[in-house]
Amino acid sequence: MVFSAPDDHRDWALDKTARFVMFRVPHEHILSPVIFDEIEEATERRATKEYRVFPIQQGKLLEDGCEIPVEEETGKAAGPLIKTARYIGNKWGGKYLRAPDIYWTILERGKGKLVRLGDVAQVRRGFTTGANEFFYLDEDSVTEWGVESCFLERVVKGPKECRRIIVNPKEMSLRLFMCHEDRSQLKGTLALEYVKWGESQGFNKRPTCRGRARWWDLGQRDKAQINVNYLVDRVMRFFFSEQGFFVSDNFQEVHPKHKDKYQLAVSANSSILQLSANIAGRANFGDGLMKIQTYEVADLMILNPSLLGEKDCRTALAVAERLDLEDDDRRTLDSIVFDALGLTQGERDAVYEAVIGLVEARLKKAVSV
Repeated sequence: MVFSAPDDHRDWALDKTARFVMFRVPHEHILSPVIFDEIEEATERRATKEYRVFPIQQGKLLEDGCEIPVEEETGKAAGPLIKTARYIGNKWGGKYLRAPDIYWTILERGKGKLVRLGDVAQVRRGFTTGANEFFYLDEDSVTEWGVESCFLERVVKGPKECRRIIVNPKEMSLRLFMCHEDRSQLKGTLALEYVKWGESQGFNKRPTCRGRARWWDLGQRDKAQINVNYLVDRVMRFFFSEQGFFVSDNFQEVHPKHKDKYQLAVSANSSILQLSANIAGRANFGDGLMKIQTYEVADLMILNPSLLGEKDCRTALAVAERLDLEDDDRRTLDSIVFDALGLTQGERDAVYEAVIGLVEARLKKAVSV
């Protein structure tokens, strides 16, 4: 089925039903009028051994994909919504074709408990330096140049540098050149000599750098207490540090809007978010890596952190290692979130089965291409 953008003259179509269908068997096995009649008559989500069908009103599809002004949140898709809301799109394929049944069960159980990550935290991309060779210094470079410590900040450039979910800043081997001073203010410093060296290498002429008032100044920025990997292999990890830490653009920064930072770190690291991410993410990178843009990270659903206890969350984070999909530390952390959602043991098992299945399918597809 092909959809076109609705307008004032065609809003009658919003009452029509669209049906998303995924066939589970080869084409020759579904060439039966009975199957197509069943699909056409379906009025609710249904899964058989041959197909999965998800009927939904086209008006609901429009509403789901619209950014609705607060004053227009009437729950109706026709009329004013079409005129005033901005359509930003929605991932129909992920939600209505690939999403397993447990995903919809969680949405039902989580009514009033689930929130967008962007509702409880500000999400932004890590530093895009424009000249990594200049801005990131290893221990040898720090020793060689002797740049004053006041111009160097501990930084994590890639997720493999984080040994555990709780990041210890003292284990960070890289330093980020962070200087907000004018050239005149740097007179007599080794930092100025380093800047001059960077100019001799042409770093100041690179597009990102030359667009800054001071090409060597990355700007003022708060350290994020939670940072999540931008490209995902098997697990989307939300790394945590009480002190906060700087990261490269291989991460998305997550700045909690409230004081429940431990609870947010647990909720974000749960398998509920892993499920949501693997449905929403795009596996269009080599080796099956999944990319989730900043605005997409903000749209991921998590359990409202305010529903969790800080003590339990602190304990779960303290014992968390890398939270691999089938490890005990993940199940310890997940139990806190699952309990709050009231999931049965069968539903908990279904979450793990679904997440592992989606990840394996993504990686397997990459190998077969």
